[in-house]
Amino acid sequence: MPSNFDPARWLVRGEPIPESSAWEPSGSFRTFCGFSHLAYDDPILYPGQPGAAHLHMFFGNSGTDADSTYASLRSSGSSTCQGGPLNRSAYWIPAVQDASAQVVVPKYFTVYYKGNGTQDQIRQVQNNPNGLRMVAGYDANNPNAVRADWSCNGGSISTTIPACPAGSELKVEVRFPMCWDGKNVDSANHRSHMAYGANSPYGWFLKERGCPADHPVHLPELSEIFVFSSDGNTQNWYDASDRMPGMPVQPNGSTFHADWLGAWDNNVQQTYTQECIREMRSCVWGSLGDGTRLVNDPSIYSGPTRVPVPPRN
Repeated sequence: MPSNFDPARWLVRGEPIPESSAWEPSGSFRTFCGFSHLAYDDPILYPGQPGAAHLHMFFGNSGTDADSTYASLRSSGSSTCQGGPLNRSAYWIPAVQDASAQVVVPKYFTVYYKGNGTQDQIRQVQNNPNGLRMVAGYDANNPNAVRADWSCNGGSISTTIPACPAGSELKVEVRFPMCWDGKNVDSANHRSHMAYGANSPYGWFLKERGCPADHPVHLPELSEIFVFSSDGNTQNWYDASDRMPGMPVQPNGSTFHADWLGAWDNNVQQTYTQECIREMRSCVWGSLGDGTRLVNDPSIYSGPTRVPVPPRN
């Protein structure tokens, strides 16, 4: 779908061309998004069923709800991401709650699209197909699924929320699968159409193994990193999905997962895939690798760090 606005308004021109990372080799595109809203919705797991999910924290498209589709996201909604409506993608995670059950809003959220492997493998990375849906992290039906990594200040990682000193940063990173079956933008369990690099239990693309034969298409490797300010009591924080009605209580942070429904401007997506990833440049802060950069959207969240849990409708 073409963008229904002037894309040039959301681009800064005359930017330096980022340095090559071909020596590693790798190519990457990094951008940032702010918090948008809370809702008991999940347009991937519970499409068309408002209020059916546990509480989620949404980033990106401000209009994301239970009825969201690729078409609705591309054609409507503002965005809390750099570049504004150029990135109308929807990103959501279970609400992270503190010891008093208030929702904790992250300081920032980094979106990291990259290509790893050999130079030839990176040059073969394909654009994300329009309408692709992805889920990553905890999977109740697969105990061996790649988990999210929690850490204090990027130190030792854990599958549960660690105790971080007051004033430090609590980080959680989730890595999405990067190998596509080349046919389906979704599947019955919302995971089977995607796979991680062959025999890669930690979610990395391994150049020696590449993508599995039944998921041969190498897409940009999406990682999401959420950063929270610690109040010194993070060991008592938890995910909304850790404590769902009628379900056993899970260890704090152990059920962290993330959902993604892409809705990028097609030309912008093609540009960062080509100029940042395939050309093996290190593109940061919304640089598209071709001398343009995503503008900083003034709607990026700058409100309170604690938000009350909303009532269910």
